[in-house]
Amino acid sequence: MPELKSITIGRKAITFVTEINAGNTDPEIDSEVRTTTAKAEPLASFTKAFDALRPVATNILETEDQWQHGVTVEKLTISRTKHGTRSVKLRLTKQLDSRTDLLHRIDTPFVQVDKPADGESGEVQVEPKHQKAILKAIQEAEAYADGKRSQSLFSFEDAKKTLQATADIGQANLGFGG
Repeated sequence: MPELKSITIGRKAITFVTEINAGNTDPEIDSEVRTTTAKAEPLASFTKAFDALRPVATNILETEDQWQHGVTVEKLTISRTKHGTRSVKLRLTKQLDSRTDLLHRIDTPFVQVDKPADGESGEVQVEPKHQKAILKAIQEAEAYADGKRSQSLFSFEDAKKTLQATADIGQANLGFGG
């Protein structure tokens, strides 16, 4: 089965990167990295799993809980050691009250989510509840990459409405809108 490297949630599609024959040591067999863009909406469980990453991201960034307002996790990147120990990095967008015209992108540092394999150093670098949320998001992302998706396509008009609603909320918080 291909190994998931990253998944990015866009307004019109989800893009994921997989590697075939990852970690293979046979010189006769090459690994191959593939980038795939899918326009099918994810299942509700996928969306729920990625929503659950907001407190994880703000915890990794060591910010206050209220900082989760206006945060959306849009990308999950997975790094593996040669023994398979996984670390993840999250990319999020943050709607700032002072700049409602722009969503700011922020990356967390990589954090180890698996216990180290024999002979490796390191440790799980997130709280157990956050580790569980990350592992669930990885599971849902792998299922999406494997073809388990909604039967409907992304709606660009719905995405535009959602972005406008987010901007309107930011302006209302500043006292500029209704």
